[in-house]
Amino acid sequence: MHRLIPLYAIGVFTSFTLSQAGMARRHLRLRERGWRRGLAINGLGAITTGAVALVVAVTKFAHGAWAVMVFVPLAVFLLTKMNRHYIEETLELETLEPFPPGPVEPPVVLLLVEHLDRKTLHALQYAKTVRSRSVRALHVERDPAERAELERRWAEVVPDVPLHVLRGCSDPASGVAGYIASLPQAADVNVIVPGPAAPRPLDRVRRWRTGTALAHALLPSPNVRITLVRDHPGPGHPLMTERDGVPRLRVLPRLQHDVVVLVDRLDRATVRAIRYARSLGGTAVWAVHAAADARSQEALIARWMELRIPVQLDIIECWDRDVARSLERYVVELMGRTREVTVVMARRDYPRLWQRLLHDRTSRRVAKALGGYEHVDLTIVPYEVGASDRRPEPGRGIPVGTTVRAAG
Repeated sequence: MHRLIPLYAIGVFTSFTLSQAGMARRHLRLRERGWRRGLAINGLGAITTGAVALVVAVTKFAHGAWAVMVFVPLAVFLLTKMNRHYIEETLELETLEPFPPGPVEPPVVLLLVEHLDRKTLHALQYAKTVRSRSVRALHVERDPAERAELERRWAEVVPDVPLHVLRGCSDPASGVAGYIASLPQAADVNVIVPGPAAPRPLDRVRRWRTGTALAHALLPSPNVRITLVRDHPGPGHPLMTERDGVPRLRVLPRLQHDVVVLVDRLDRATVRAIRYARSLGGTAVWAVHAAADARSQEALIARWMELRIPVQLDIIECWDRDVARSLERYVVELMGRTREVTVVMARRDYPRLWQRLLHDRTSRRVAKALGGYEHVDLTIVPYEVGASDRRPEPGRGIPVGTTVRAAG
């Protein structure tokens, strides 16, 4: 106790000194009635308490006072920096204008093809279900023999979708980003990544690394979205033999396609996700918010009406604050035998690690909860916080050493 009292005294008298000095500064700035008397009292208080804090700090410096003198200013500096970061982020994200009227142009759908297997065929069905400007398939060559066999089978089975091949590409993620940069700059691009229905642990790790690399490579392109389409149990999409004996694939779009936008708050990232959801041409498009706080819910509804968002907003109760479970239950109730459900999520990306640590991981938990359901497809719409919308410069296109070849 005897050793702790000086440390406590440093904190107390430092607080007294700061408060008294702050009042003295206020008197000098405002110069209200009786300010000289207040300045004398608060100035004397600041000098007295500051002298006590200095004496205690010097005499007890080697007994532990150095820790208070080092860590308290450091903590104040970090908290001030965090507060400034939150203020700048709020100003950037929540400075919104009324939602632009009119229709939204459909995106270009780009299906990543590794093999012509059942998960790729199921992803192809999703590509034909959404409204699109055009549908393309892209394969990154790893083995020339496998690439030649894939081109032959693709031309036979899926002749209506062109297959483009990236050859001589050492980094698949950069190659895909370069190919997308060569597309028309005004078009939104939906990159469809096929996935197995029940991936094994090693497959999860490998696909997580691949998906992370692809997401980082595509982050500078604000018009690109990534959709994960998992396979489903059952017979899949069998081949049909035509009269000429040539096998053909009959992939039909789903009868009903619902698009649901998950909304935690209304900002630029959410508006971008809503615009993209409308471009998919779903049978129905609406937004849903898991309300864990009544005040935030009321503010969201008021802001939604003020900006005239042309999408219905559903509010679901989430008083246990388990947002992932509430949204999972909501989406499961939408599932049906003939229904495709696309869940659109806005993801805010931050350039620095310490910025990412300041934000929770609710979106990741939601994505994990919804990732295992069949015919529930998850689309991530990224927004890079702290950087203005950048589109690739004309001419950047395909990286050096990569050859694009169209097949089929």
